[in-house]
Amino acid sequence: MMKNTMTMGPLHGMRRALAGKPVIIVAAALFMALVLAAAIAGEAMTPYDPTYQDLGARLLPPGAIGPEGRYWLGTEALGRDVLSMLIVGARPALFVSVVAVFLAAAVGICAGVCAGYRGGRLADALLYLSNIQLSFPFFLLAITIVGILRPSVPLVIGVIALGSWVPFARVTYSDTTQIKGLEYVEAVHVMRGTTLRVLARHILPNVLPNVLVLATFALGTAIVMESGLSFVGLGVPTDTPTWGRMLSEGRDYMQTAWWLTVLPGGCIFLLVLSINVLGEQLRDYSDPKLNRD
Repeated sequence: MMKNTMTMGPLHGMRRALAGKPVIIVAAALFMALVLAAAIAGEAMTPYDPTYQDLGARLLPPGAIGPEGRYWLGTEALGRDVLSMLIVGARPALFVSVVAVFLAAAVGICAGVCAGYRGGRLADALLYLSNIQLSFPFFLLAITIVGILRPSVPLVIGVIALGSWVPFARVTYSDTTQIKGLEYVEAVHVMRGTTLRVLARHILPNVLPNVLVLATFALGTAIVMESGLSFVGLGVPTDTPTWGRMLSEGRDYMQTAWWLTVLPGGCIFLLVLSINVLGEQLRDYSDPKLNRD
């Protein structure tokens, strides 16, 4: 079933913003823009209906022509267009990961700032708790939790957030312990500044740049975790194809239809690589010691 392809408008300022950047950074930014466009537009960008099955066109190789037209990335075992499935699969991967990282960052910042500012037993409790969690093989724990409680969007998001909050807490704890001892913070205490004022005006603004950089790397990890849960059948329960599920369904055809595993696996790899490359660039800009420009 053929669909009308929607023409995307130009990305204003993209060419100017990327001028003079290394090729790998430009490529990472362009790929991220493409994935974001696919996640936002969804089926409006797909050349075919991603749920339409045509057994007469099953397992066609990339570039083959079938009853409905040309399949640029081939078809899978039920005759669905792989390109259309990859496009709509970008949305659950990004949505679940972004929300999970946001929740993990919120919990980690609150825990790290409070423990770093108060110190004492609260700091010891945070360090002990984070050490305990880091000692667990968390993916196995995630499989156990989701498997027992049955998959759902909130549960998958919560599990990924549960596995991602510790680095945020550790970084904000370390930064807060350093910042609270600076002279201008001590001056606020002398002037009878409230704890809320110190945290909101002087500590949080100084820890957020490091948190933002950390969030980019945590996003890549969350995407891998979401794909892993989908691969074992415990991902987001939806009729929409996901990259992890596509990878799982294609493993039975690795000898005869390589594109069913290589293409979704390549999308996961390139997306995580692009996020990490842009995260490194963001770190260089946020750290004066690393910024050579």
